[in-house]
Amino acid sequence: MCEIYAISASRQVKNDEYLREFFSDSRWNPHGWGLAWHDGENLKLFKEPVTAFESSYLEYLIDMGISCEMLVAHIRNATRGLINYANCHPFVALDLSGRRWMLLHNGTVIRDELIRPYESQQAGTTDSERVLLLMIDRMNEAIARKGSGLDADERYAVLARLMADLSGGNKLNLVIDDGERIYAHTNTIQPTPYANRQPGIVYLCSRPLGGDLPWEPLTRCALFALERGRIVRLDRVHDALFDNDEYLEMIREGLI
Repeated sequence: MCEIYAISASRQVKNDEYLREFFSDSRWNPHGWGLAWHDGENLKLFKEPVTAFESSYLEYLIDMGISCEMLVAHIRNATRGLINYANCHPFVALDLSGRRWMLLHNGTVIRDELIRPYESQQAGTTDSERVLLLMIDRMNEAIARKGSGLDADERYAVLARLMADLSGGNKLNLVIDDGERIYAHTNTIQPTPYANRQPGIVYLCSRPLGGDLPWEPLTRCALFALERGRIVRLDRVHDALFDNDEYLEMIREGLI
């Protein structure tokens, strides 16, 4: 399955060591990579539909040295959708207030009634991109009701409702970036993603990376909100657990 990585920090943090370790897992997630970080008001976004450890472009970016306060990364193991640029994570879209959102997904939406209408609107063919488009519609509906952009608590409420509506029967390990906060959600029985909390920094990753401090699995069925290296919100938002081992067995048997 895909893997996701993110950081939220209160200061500029250099990312080369953890990024190299994260992208080394692309041997088992060979269908593309994505990397995005915030440089002041600008977003730096790079994606390729090639295996990360074979990408000279990615190697150049990491060698260049990436220092930032917010960063997300993804390596893809395609379960749905073609292997091309349009299907590489993260997916990016603007809401009506002009806020830029990014979404990275490790999972599959099997019960897709809510996202199916977005097939005709998306650039690629993944269920993950359709989740982003549904999320943007939910944000836009809330913005229209309010008549202005949403504050942090209002954005959190929209995301919490979305996680509750989508999690039943679906694997939703997600990282979402709104330019101010990074949100994380998992509903798998198996532990993933993990968090590593250091003074002024929170790292998230699908698997524990190196370092002296422990990596702890995220609370399941909860929505995390991270801002400037702190967990500023953590609420349980539903009870719909997903058994990834059972799902993989169904794939092996050709049932889905």
